[in-house]
Amino acid sequence: MNWLIDLFTKPSVAQQVIAIALTAALGLMLGKVKVKGISLGGAGALFVGIGLGHIGLRVDGNVLHFIQEFGLILFVYTIGMQVGPGFMDSIRRHGLVLNVLSTSIVLLGVVVTLCLYFFTNMHSNVPVLIGMLCGAVTNTPSLGAANSAFAAAGVDTSLTGIGYAVAYPFGVIGIILVMLLVRIVFRQNPDKAAKDYAADIAASTKEIESCSLTVDNQNLFGTMLKDIPDLISSGVVVTRLMRGSDIFTPNGKTILQEGDKVHIVGMPDAVASMEKIIGRRLEKPITKETAADGTSAILVKTVLVTNKKVLGKTIGALALAERYGVNVSRVVRSGFKFTGRLDLRIKFADKLMLVGTQEGIEAAAKELGNSLTALDHPEILPAFLGIFLGVIAGSIPIAIPGMPTPLKLGLAGGPLIVAILLSRKRKIGPLNFFMANSANLMLREFGLTLFLSCVGLNAGIKFFDVLLNGDGVYYMGLAALITFIPLAIVATVGHLAFKVNYLSLCGVLAGATTDPPALAFANSQADSEAVNIGYASVYPLTMLLRILSGQVLAILLMSAV
Repeated sequence: MNWLIDLFTKPSVAQQVIAIALTAALGLMLGKVKVKGISLGGAGALFVGIGLGHIGLRVDGNVLHFIQEFGLILFVYTIGMQVGPGFMDSIRRHGLVLNVLSTSIVLLGVVVTLCLYFFTNMHSNVPVLIGMLCGAVTNTPSLGAANSAFAAAGVDTSLTGIGYAVAYPFGVIGIILVMLLVRIVFRQNPDKAAKDYAADIAASTKEIESCSLTVDNQNLFGTMLKDIPDLISSGVVVTRLMRGSDIFTPNGKTILQEGDKVHIVGMPDAVASMEKIIGRRLEKPITKETAADGTSAILVKTVLVTNKKVLGKTIGALALAERYGVNVSRVVRSGFKFTGRLDLRIKFADKLMLVGTQEGIEAAAKELGNSLTALDHPEILPAFLGIFLGVIAGSIPIAIPGMPTPLKLGLAGGPLIVAILLSRKRKIGPLNFFMANSANLMLREFGLTLFLSCVGLNAGIKFFDVLLNGDGVYYMGLAALITFIPLAIVATVGHLAFKVNYLSLCGVLAGATTDPPALAFANSQADSEAVNIGYASVYPLTMLLRILSGQVLAILLMSAV
């Protein structure tokens, strides 16, 4: 048995791998345990690491630092790849107000932290204070950014881990507590809030619509479809044409005749405009018409774009209508819907709704790829290149007037921003910067678990000594203020001044603290997309602000010591 004891105690590569793997495995098990529907999730690795570090499990300092930083890079890079495609759209579509509220939570957290620095004895223990700020809002990347700043200054980063760990429990509970207090104090009914949200969305959202028109405008007789005034620029797509009893898919060179009926797809305003130009709307769309035998030769099928040869081409350049008799009516990309306008460029994993004959759709699908296997196969080269560029971007010193040292995005900010940019661009030359959800989730959880395991093992060396013999309970109380005060103030203002829907407000509170357990609790209150949309709308900007604020505070406060 000596070999087994040596394996766990004597320094070696195997011993270090076992230490990290054991911490991660036990941490993930702990993270799955639920109490009143709330679980620690990935943070379980942090607390297991603290426990194992306390009882003497050790990893070489250089190895621990490398694994910790590499885990952080994987985590933030995959976050950027996930939120990047909808980053600007989420801000545009779902809320300047929501992002103002979430930004206010971040800034108020900084203000409360500064108050603790100036009006308590925390000015003598800046690393713990910054760790408390990160833990109070359960934001791991901000801890990584702060650790990078402290490491560059030669400061012991285990202290930030201690601050993070003592603040984290109330960081989770405090967010949920604020949600409950808003619900009780302002007498909010989650079910009613869900109905109100659905009604507001129905009244304000402009979804893509379709209708059939009869060609009444005599000026269009003998005119090619592509020459209909404003048709192409409006983004309206003509998917079907009925002539007599025949229904077929037209192309741009199809010549209109008297008595023709067309089926169009587009945004409501554009459809209404085409109605004025082409002719009156039919009560019964031609999509409901069938042949004498009760069947229809025109089919509709959603096809996945996975063929790299078509990426970057416009729908018009593909000429699917001319070559296969197939029209693209709609395109779904990263949850957003577009009409199949001819100038829209195709990107990897786009979902195209094709209209045409079975033979035509099959031929078009073959050209577009339509391979789930290709979608699930991760692109390794673009991922490593993206991380390479992200680390370089994070290492660029940015001189800011008034800052004692240049600011760097660091290993948390650089990969995050580069990933957002690359995922929005999606394709550069032969490289496709798309990451399937399954691969993204795997790498993200893997990176987060590595990072928190290392933070826990490092913090565990001193954690219980600080908690039991030092100021641990005192730190917890101060950290609770960082959690509670900003959330309570913004929740009150959001409800009273901005009249934000209760469920949307819960989504903002969870998103502003980037806290999945709080998101899960908010979702459990009612069946509505309001929570998830609020969370997703503020998450990207909040994550960036958390990373920058943690690093900036670390630099400023350390320089003032």
